[in-house]
Amino acid sequence: MMLFAGLDIGTDGARIAVTDEKLNIKYTNSIKYSTKSPMEGWVEQNPYEIYNAVVDILRNTGLKFSCQELCVTFSSTMHNIMGVDDKGACITPLIIWADTRAREEKLYLEKTFKDLFYKYTGCPVHSTYWPSKILWLKKHYCNKIARYVSIKEYIIYRLTGRWLTDLSVVSTSGIFNIIEKCYDKNILEVLGITEENLSEVVSAGYSFDFILEGKNFKGVMGATDGVLSNLGVGAVNRDAVVLTAGSSSAVRYLDRRMVLDDERKTWCYMVDEKLYAVGEATNSAGLVLNWVADVLGYDDAEEMISRCIPEVPYRQNEIIYIPTMMGERAPGYNESLRGLLYGVSLNHKKEDIATAAYESILFLLKMIYDDVVRVRGDLPEKIIATGGLGLSEIFINLLCYLIGDIGFIPGHEQNTAIGACMMGIKEIKDIDYEALASYLPEVNMRHADIDAGFKRYLIEKYERFKEIYNLLSENYEVFNGQAKEVN
Repeated sequence: MMLFAGLDIGTDGARIAVTDEKLNIKYTNSIKYSTKSPMEGWVEQNPYEIYNAVVDILRNTGLKFSCQELCVTFSSTMHNIMGVDDKGACITPLIIWADTRAREEKLYLEKTFKDLFYKYTGCPVHSTYWPSKILWLKKHYCNKIARYVSIKEYIIYRLTGRWLTDLSVVSTSGIFNIIEKCYDKNILEVLGITEENLSEVVSAGYSFDFILEGKNFKGVMGATDGVLSNLGVGAVNRDAVVLTAGSSSAVRYLDRRMVLDDERKTWCYMVDEKLYAVGEATNSAGLVLNWVADVLGYDDAEEMISRCIPEVPYRQNEIIYIPTMMGERAPGYNESLRGLLYGVSLNHKKEDIATAAYESILFLLKMIYDDVVRVRGDLPEKIIATGGLGLSEIFINLLCYLIGDIGFIPGHEQNTAIGACMMGIKEIKDIDYEALASYLPEVNMRHADIDAGFKRYLIEKYERFKEIYNLLSENYEVFNGQAKEVN
């Protein structure tokens, strides 16, 4: 009997889930790896460390199921990029989604070629995406880079000897024309590169074989973690919107149509040849809460939240926290934006600051949810929360106050890996997503017991949060610590 493994190459580690074709989980495992920020705005990882983690997790899985055929579908984070030489050796670190070092390059592209990108690629102009990062890499590494690749491409190259990327990953790069379904020649010309500097694009269901320490594996290219997260909770069409809160936050739904935004805020990525993901993502979520917990002297964000927000409703306070510690993607798309504490008085304690930080993650998620609903033109039939942060009881209760009834699958933290399994099963066994979704655990619906006074407080604070966020986003300028001459 063939088993199906979903390998999720995430921001903080690699995870794997092994299922049968009815999504009964047989095995899970995970390995952590590190992220470094050597300079302001720089966020990078070691590709060798990630590759070794993937090899370890595949080796352990292969040993566990040594006598059974394994099909591994690959999932990875979006927007990451690295440079390799003509022999495939790493020249640069892996620059990940949270990195904003290419701010100047983004401003140049936005000013000079603004209309070249969004309507063809579905990606807003931002330093998250490859165009800005490629210009930065070309400037700082001269002609040393032979090929620009994502971490998934690098790992598959190490396993197979071939440079391959899938429609889902490449459509999140900002250099791929989702109308023509090919690299955009005009964008490549602006960047001064050709298709020879990039990987071959194949479908999400493209399969290949590889051998690891004597064990034969079948591989399926797969997709990005975001879209597979939707599949893994049964949100396989536009009826359901998924709210994810983990290291970062996102709101997305799947659609058979390519959907673009007149305001150029939402993105539109490909899942496969006939399915698209529409949504927005914000940098501010778990990574910010970890920073706040460290600064305030808590062991971690989980301890901070349990101490400061033991239940809902909780003690109200006036502090508004703008959590844009790493710059911002949606809704403001301002890489230079940094965090702000507003309304702090001498009577406030660290618990008040922690509570305001937690609320800010919810407020930003509400802002991008409202954008997605605006672009959809209607309300979804179901809203499903996912992610390590998004599955907590306090978080779901507060979402109910801000958005409405929220669905979730208790303990279903491997939804991205399960979504990857679903994609592998669809391709190998020809079972559609709707049928596969019937094997998933039932989605529980949370109908919060709404306290009218607390809801009024939260909604009014959210509206004030939006005002301050928009004002800061439009007017913020980084203080560089250099004194100006006084005439």
